[in-house]
This record gives sequence, C-alpha cells and structure tokens, in this order.
Amino acid sequence: KKRAELNPYISKVMKEAHEKGTPVIRPLFFDFAAVDSKVYDIEDEYMFGPEKLICPVYEMGARSRKVYLPVLENGGKWMDEATGKLYEGGQTITADAPLERIPVFIKK
Repeated sequence: KKRAELNPYISKVMKEAHEKGTPVIRPLFFDFAAVDSKVYDIEDEYMFGPEKLICPVYEMGARSRKVYLPVLENGGKWMDEATGKLYEGGQTITADAPLERIPVFIKK
C-alpha cells in the first residue's frame, strides 16, 4: 500500500534524475549546504528526492533516534510523516522509531 502511494512521487523524482541528473538518494548537503552548514556532519540521514528526509535506525533494539532537521528556506517546516507534527529546521529532535517504520520527515 505504501509503495503504491509513493508511485507518483517516485516517478517525478526518477524523471528529474533522468532529465537533470539529480540523484534520487542524496546526502543532506546536496540540498541544504547553502542554508545550513551543519548538514556536512550528518552521515546517517539522507534525502529521498527533494522532499523526503529519511532517518534509518542503525542501533539494534532502538525504538527512537536523534534526528537533525536541516534549516529550510523561506520559513518552511518539517512534518513527521507518521504523526503530522510540524518542526522548525535547524534543530535535533528525538523521533519515535517503532519496529514497523523508520522516521521520515516531509518538507512543508
């Protein structure tokens, strides 16, 4: 079900990759270096296309993790995909990470 919901976004991102050469999966500095120098230090999060911040859990047994939310231009916020809660960029939060999902944040 989730994969089917993502199909339009995946198609858009893949088309952009084909036409412009932009990577589908990219480090945070690819999108945020101009507005947030802290992104150079983040190695365990990545962007899936231009809108989705993916935060995998690497510690066995962990049910939460620290997530750095990069600064967004124009006063944008990050939305927790699971809860809908909005967050300002430029901060580190603790995100829930139950077994059935990893933390994902959407640019708003």
